[in-house]
Amino acid sequence: MERRSQGELKVTVGIDGSVYKLHLRFKDKFHKTVCELAPHCDITFIQSEEGSGRWAALISAVADKMADCILNQ
Repeated sequence: MERRSQGELKVTVGIDGSVYKLHLRFKDKFHKTVCELAPHCDITFIQSEEGSGRWAALISAVADKMADCILNQ
């Protein structure tokens, strides 16, 4: 992965699904694997709690990014 600047790239990952939510070890293994694949990224994982809509995880990630932009203005 190429970095655009010297700092870490901030990434928000929206997640939806019963495997992520209910499997005993999946969440920890998933986080560890993603962080190993992208070592220069500051990754925030957000689990969608609202319904099982197919866009729920995307909406959660966008909402987090918008909140971060507003707070950093």
